[in-house]
Order: sequence, then structure tokens, then C-alpha cells
Amino acid sequence: MLAIKVLLVDDDESLLKLLSIRLTAAGFELQTALSAEDALSRLPLFKPHVIVTDLQMGGMDGLALFDVVHQQYPTLPVIILTAHGTIKEAVNATRKGVFGFLTKPFDSKELVQQIEDAVRFSGATEAEEPNEQWREEIVTRSSLMNELLNQTKRVAQLQMSVFIEGASGTGKELLARAVHAASPRSKKPFIAVNCSA
Repeated sequence: MLAIKVLLVDDDESLLKLLSIRLTAAGFELQTALSAEDALSRLPLFKPHVIVTDLQMGGMDGLALFDVVHQQYPTLPVIILTAHGTIKEAVNATRKGVFGFLTKPFDSKELVQQIEDAVRFSGATEAEEPNEQWREEIVTRSSLMNELLNQTKRVAQLQMSVFIEGASGTGKELLARAVHAASPRSKKPFIAVNCSA
């Protein structure tokens, strides 16, 4: 496996340097950005496995950065750091799909663990364009459907049963096949069982 690539975003240059030293020492490959706008310009070339960003920055803040990233790269995990975190902010960020929310000061081991968990949870293993073959049978432009597919990929990595329900003809079996294809069990057979009464 290649080194985990982390894009670190903070408008505090001294904190950015300190975190860079700690994360590089932990074995991560890093790029830093002093603004959300700079981070967005680095995304296509650097192709990080995870983004770690400050919440409050001049210009675009961490949640606005997450919103843009989530639209363009729905499976890319984002961890938000904040000096003034509230429970309400953490809950709102998590509901939106932010992977982690850490309040400063935090233990660098905690950040390292969050990054490793985010990469494991997202299924990113190499610094390549994400393989989207698992969802190739599902064609959509809907942001709601793309969010569902993002959740599908995350759930597929877990060792648990998935219950899919919906009206006839809504694509339940297609979604079940996508869960199977995105999972570590994708090389094993997929068996469709029609449970209609």
C-alpha cells in the first residue's frame, strides 16, 4: 500500500507547520494549504486520501470547503479541526457527512487515528482515481442519489447486514449489487433473493 496522502488546510501557518511535522513523522505524505481555495486547487493533482481542515478560516471556512469537496469527491473523507467547537457544530458537521470533528488542543495520536480510520472507512488504498466500477450500473445526476451511493460505499466496507426496502421497480437489486461490488466480498458470488409475498 502506498503512503496515506493527507491534504492539511489551516490559515495559521505555525500550526500548519507543527501538524505537518507530526503527521510526516507518523508516515503520512502531506501537502499543505493556507486557505480552502488553495486546497481546492491542489485536489486534482495531489489526490489525497483524506483532508484535514481548520473550521474557521478567512474566506471559505472548513464546512464550506467540505461542501465543495463532497460535491466533487463524495467518498473523500474530511476531518475538521476547531479551537471553539461546540457539540451543536460537531453534530451538524457529522450529519452533513464530515468524517471527524476534533477540538483543539488535541492529541496528535488522536488525529493520526482519525486519519487512519477515515482512510480505512472510505476504502481508499492507493493514490489513484477512485474505482467507480461498483456503481457503473446506476446512472444518476441526482444529488440525493449520489449521497445514497456515497453512503452505500461506506456501508459496504462494514461487516454487517444491509436491509434495502422500497417500492417495486425502484432499483433495490441494483443497489444491493452495488453494495456487494463495493465490499471486500466482491469476489464472492452475489445471490439475489426475491422476498416479495
